[in-house]
Amino acid sequence: MISSKSLYFPLLRLTLFCTVLVIGRAVFDPNLGQYTPFTFPSQMLLKQSKLVEGTALVLKPLPTQVNAPSANGYQYKYQVNDRAFNVQVHYLTTTHGDIPVYLDIYGLNHQSVTVNPTTKQGQTGFYQLFEHDRTAYLSSCINSQGSSTINREQFFANRNAHDLTVDRILPIVLGAEDVRDTRCLWVTISTPIDDRSMQDVHQQLEAVWQDVYAWWLPRFPKL
Repeated sequence: MISSKSLYFPLLRLTLFCTVLVIGRAVFDPNLGQYTPFTFPSQMLLKQSKLVEGTALVLKPLPTQVNAPSANGYQYKYQVNDRAFNVQVHYLTTTHGDIPVYLDIYGLNHQSVTVNPTTKQGQTGFYQLFEHDRTAYLSSCINSQGSSTINREQFFANRNAHDLTVDRILPIVLGAEDVRDTRCLWVTISTPIDDRSMQDVHQQLEAVWQDVYAWWLPRFPKL
């Protein structure tokens, strides 16, 4: 049986070693603790889709949300079987993964809106469907690991499952990773409803979402 005394000095040496590493990195790496700036790609390669236009975006809070941060993003306009789809992707670095809160803070196309979303769960995880001004929307949060989420509870359940693992201890101690990875790619896909049934519109939105999710998951921004 190993006594607590026999473990004392090895643990003390390990603690001292880790402390020296952290201090050393803090001295020589002024960017320690800061997220690496992310440059959005000019296009996504989606199945049976033709890119029409891509534009860089800056997500700004509504005037009533003066203390909320801005966020970089990109808007991709695609043609899918003669139908127009708009895909907005925003990179949020300190977040709770809560889509309703995002809509309260940033609105929809920088306009304050009230929506009644329907929550769905598919192969990717959770997402929300809603309509506004004859346009149908699908919105979700792509996590760095785990399935997509739409609210705080799901987001932190993901974090508990994937952040608190043994293989992350050393990167966390060295400052290469945070204890909690509170980053999210907020994706909002929209398409005009036109003369289509809502069932068809939702199926088409979900098909585009599957492609968008599959494309972004392995390309999630590095720390």
